[in-house]
Parts: sequence; structure tokens; C-alpha cells
Amino acid sequence: MVLLTRGKDRALLARLRAEGIPAEEVALLEQVDLPGLFLLPERLMGADWVAVTSKEGARRLLLAWERAGRPPLKVAAVGEGTGEVLRVGGLPPAFLPPRATARDLAQAFPGAQRVLFVAGDLAGKDLEEGLRARGVEVERLAVYATRERALGPEEVALLEEAEVVALFSPSGARAYARWTARRPKAACMGPSTAREALGLGFPVVEAETPGLEGLCRAILKAWGDKENLPFSPG
Repeated sequence: MVLLTRGKDRALLARLRAEGIPAEEVALLEQVDLPGLFLLPERLMGADWVAVTSKEGARRLLLAWERAGRPPLKVAAVGEGTGEVLRVGGLPPAFLPPRATARDLAQAFPGAQRVLFVAGDLAGKDLEEGLRARGVEVERLAVYATRERALGPEEVALLEEAEVVALFSPSGARAYARWTARRPKAACMGPSTAREALGLGFPVVEAETPGLEGLCRAILKAWGDKENLPFSPG
């Protein structure tokens, strides 16, 4: 059985099942609002650009944008998924980097003087360090925190049964390892997640490209001799 661990990936779950692969989903983490969220509406007014690197950040940015009266904003986003959240909310991103990583966003960022980074508490520093190296002023505002969920017995049982686990973040890898001593094959989204999983003893297959399509291919590779068909996150 393949176990997805984010709790937000129904399209990927359906794709795996359509391929004949038994798949289940258990959310290991949850997000909670931080006080920075309530400061965000007024902070939007002074930013040259706003940057966001996650769907959770994008959802909270949209909420603050509504509260601020929908002012004109130039938003740079990492990844098509994050960009789609913004588009659906009426705030299409003005810029997406060629690769869905914070490092690539910093390197390809359009000319800017001041960037407001709408972040989670666990977001890395690649974006702000890369922008500051280019002389850009960056304000990081953490608007949500990621916490480990308390799992029920049935959820823990799924962790114990998994033959392949899909890991989306280093914190997800750590959460999985705390709930069980089992180390199934881990299909990892991104190098930082792969490094963390390796350090925790998982056999790792790292996604070769960012995003859900790359992760889907990594899952299929970890599962075994399956046909690698294109995946659309829908």
C-alpha cells in the first residue's frame, strides 16, 4: 500500500488507485494561524512585491488581501499549485519561476526594491537570502505554523502497513518516524525532504522534478515496475 501523508492530495490518490495501486491518505501535519496573519493586511500596503511559497501561505494571503480591500498587488509564487490557489482567489501571480523552488524564485525574481515574504514558520531561508544577496530588502512575516497531528489508532495502523510512503516535507518525515519504527520506501518531494528521510533511515526515491507530477513518478518508481504515465494534479 502507498500512503500519502499530506491529507490534501485527492487527485494523486485517485491517480494511484486508477493505476491499480492500493493507496490511502493520513495527514501527519496541520496548520494553525499565527498572530502575523492579523498584521498582514496593513503590511501589504508597503510592499513592492509579495512572495509566497506554499498553498497555505497563498490561502492566508488571499484572506488578508480581501480584508485590505483587494489593493493592487504584484505577487510572485513558487509552483503551479500555489499559483492556482491565487488565481482561483482572484489574485493571479505576476511571476512564477521556471522551477518550483524558493532558490529558483530568488534567482529569477523580477527587479524589486522591497519584498514581503508571506511564510510559514518552517519555511527555509533560500528565498530571503537569495534576494538579499541581490540587494533586495525582504520582510519575512510568518502567518501560520505547522504542527504534528495527534493520530488515532486506525491512522497509526496505516503507517505500520505502508510499503511506500509519500513525504512532502522534512517535518512530515520526522512526524512519520516518531509514530512508528518502520521505514518503508519513501518517495520524497524535494532534496531537503530526501535528506531528512535518509537521515531517519528511510530508503529514498527523490522526485526528479518539483511538484506533484515529479512526486507521482517517484512513487511509481518506489512501488516497482509500474508504467510512468503523465500525472495532472487536476
